[in-house]
Amino acid sequence: MLRIVGGALIALGLVVAGFDLVETSGARLRAVGEWWFRLDRDSLQIAQPAIERHLAPWLWDPAILTVLESPAAVALAGLGAALTLLGFALRRVA
Repeated sequence: MLRIVGGALIALGLVVAGFDLVETSGARLRAVGEWWFRLDRDSLQIAQPAIERHLAPWLWDPAILTVLESPAAVALAGLGAALTLLGFALRRVA
């Protein structure tokens, strides 16, 4: 199951990279925060105070802010690769 989800995230990362390269004429890859803002602006604005108030103030900056500033295609593909490798490792152990 991890390998399937990982493969899907890698594919999604490639699709996001394709959209970014076409829409910006190959100039840059957009950040996770930019994609989130485009998809649902209100939830992004609610996320920071909710995380700082209900989880931990230090969690927003630097942890989540670093993820939001990283390129979305790289973050998705990296997470997908990690899940795929974890799936293979767990399969060998079992």
